[in-house]
Amino acid sequence: MIRSLSFALALLCATLGAQARDIVDMSGRTVSVPDEITSVYAMTHAMPLVVALAPDKLAGFASPRAMSAQALKLLPPELSKLPNLGGGPDANLEKLKDLKLDIALGWTSPGETYPARQIERIGLPVVNIDVDRLDQYPATFRFLGRLFQREARGEILAREIEREMSEVQVAVAEAKGPKPRVYYAESPDGLTTQCDASDRVEVISRAGGVNALHCEPNAPFAANYPLGLERLLMLDPDVIVTRFATTAEAIRKDPRWAQMKAVRAGKVFAAPGEPFNWFDRPPSYMRALGARWLAGKLFPGAKLRDLRVDARAFYAMFFGVTPSDADLDRWLAP
Repeated sequence: MIRSLSFALALLCATLGAQARDIVDMSGRTVSVPDEITSVYAMTHAMPLVVALAPDKLAGFASPRAMSAQALKLLPPELSKLPNLGGGPDANLEKLKDLKLDIALGWTSPGETYPARQIERIGLPVVNIDVDRLDQYPATFRFLGRLFQREARGEILAREIEREMSEVQVAVAEAKGPKPRVYYAESPDGLTTQCDASDRVEVISRAGGVNALHCEPNAPFAANYPLGLERLLMLDPDVIVTRFATTAEAIRKDPRWAQMKAVRAGKVFAAPGEPFNWFDRPPSYMRALGARWLAGKLFPGAKLRDLRVDARAFYAMFFGVTPSDADLDRWLAP
């Protein structure tokens, strides 16, 4: 009887041991996760990675607002049924607890530890990944490929990001002429931007431009920097990129902005934003296409592949959906 009980306990322990494993996440923390991960809450910046790599494991969207119908049409169809679980400090902890998820994905930025601590309070292990800079994404896709046991898929996506970065880098290096000064209009009114040291505007430098707003190291508001229109008129950028299409439309029509070089030259462009913004918010691998898009705007003669062809192939690879001509016209029209 005792021998039988001991054998049963040993078998149970072995079984439980096989169901869990310790991994070291991208912030260097050791985290215990299930051997087979089937359900994931991916915090805001991590969400696009899971959508591309393992959409079947995504428990819901992590976004301050619901995904638009246009965005959902560009994602795998089964994702349209997922709930919005909220992002960051707005995450619905009770809902997450009820879903009995396997892990949550956070990210390694020092300023983003609070949401992870909140989620850990409900007993959900948090695995941190690198998402701040585009050049981190190949390693992150490979890491998640191992975590989700989708190594081949992770490698394919990692190589595509590396190819896009390399081709744009070469084309920009060969482009002739001065580097245009670019202003990023992040807020709806266009008067909030990012300093040149911020990762959030790296698309500008990757596309061969120079951020019009230079900030001293450790300057206040180094991430979100509010400007008055007078200061912006003094900066007088060559090109303006807006986060929102409505902002670009308003800038083109506003007589106060008409004095600026970029507006007079017709160089006010809205960053494509579906299903995830090509420039920022959330920062994602879509910046690879964003750099390709902006490089073509800054250096029309640069040796770059046709963007419509490139975008179709990129969306097919990452989302399994091919954009329509109407989609491409909406994003890429002058």
